[in-house]
Amino acid sequence: MRVRNLILDWSGTLVDDLRPVWVTTNHVFTQCGRPTLTLEEFRREFCLPIRAFYAPRIPEVSQAELEQLFLAEYARHQDEIVLLPHSREFLEFCRHTGRPVFLASSADPDTYHRQMCRFGLDGFITKPYIGIEDKTVKIHHILEENQLDPALTLFVGDMEHDIAAGQVGGVHTCAVLSGYNHADRLQAMRPDLVCRDLGELRAVLADQATTHG
Repeated sequence: MRVRNLILDWSGTLVDDLRPVWVTTNHVFTQCGRPTLTLEEFRREFCLPIRAFYAPRIPEVSQAELEQLFLAEYARHQDEIVLLPHSREFLEFCRHTGRPVFLASSADPDTYHRQMCRFGLDGFITKPYIGIEDKTVKIHHILEENQLDPALTLFVGDMEHDIAAGQVGGVHTCAVLSGYNHADRLQAMRPDLVCRDLGELRAVLADQATTHG
């Protein structure tokens, strides 16, 4: 596997927002008269596209209304969100080795831009694709618009949906265990790589560069 281009997820891959999203999701459930989830239950049950998570649980409330409830509460927890270990070093490595980095995230655009500005990572990203409803659909657009060779492209994410998107696009896939989904769920998707975090992935890519000269 040779990797020249990277497509990275945002939440759970580059930034740690698991607890704020869990707390905010429980706020939405409470507002809609639904039982809350423990963190372990949330990690086991949360999925993307987001409508697939909410629709069976709160079918009578529109996705737009649920999003409004979510974002109003989520804004109160922004200061709790931090970069995951190794994120900045990984992006620096990609820039140093000439690998363009694209983002594919379902994050709300305003929230993403506030976080990106706060963490100062904008200069490392070739092009962000934000507010994606379904990555398995968007992946084709990302590849075509940027003329990326699937055989040289790696999709990195922490959720089943990320791995599914990469597989639909015909690119290599790497599951990182730093975010939302547990290892068993990710391994069941049969990604090409499973890494603890971006630090381990960086070592893998550096070793490949040495091996291939």
